[in-house]
Amino acid sequence: MKKGCTCKKCQECCTREPGWFMPDEVETTARFLDLPENEFIKKYCTEHIEDDVYAISPAQKPGTTECIFLNKKKECDIHEVKPYECRKVFGCEGPARHRRMREIIKKRWRK
Repeated sequence: MKKGCTCKKCQECCTREPGWFMPDEVETTARFLDLPENEFIKKYCTEHIEDDVYAISPAQKPGTTECIFLNKKKECDIHEVKPYECRKVFGCEGPARHRRMREIIKKRWRK
């Protein structure tokens, strides 16, 4: 769940689309799961190309839009190292903040 808010809209974010990592967070999350970075990406991530920018997010569970790290209790299994977008975007805030955060993330990946 998003730190700071547990309302229904925020909980639903994890069922619609996993948030994107900042570039330096991928290695940190791989270490958290005790995996080499390339294995973590292959097993648990989706690679995106948007506006000619490459980025990475957690994968979706097969046949759903739900984040692979959302457990049966509807809690995040990687909460301590969850993606930047998951930490910064709250479902109850509206789509404008989500778009701004995504643009910030894309700028970091562009470098």
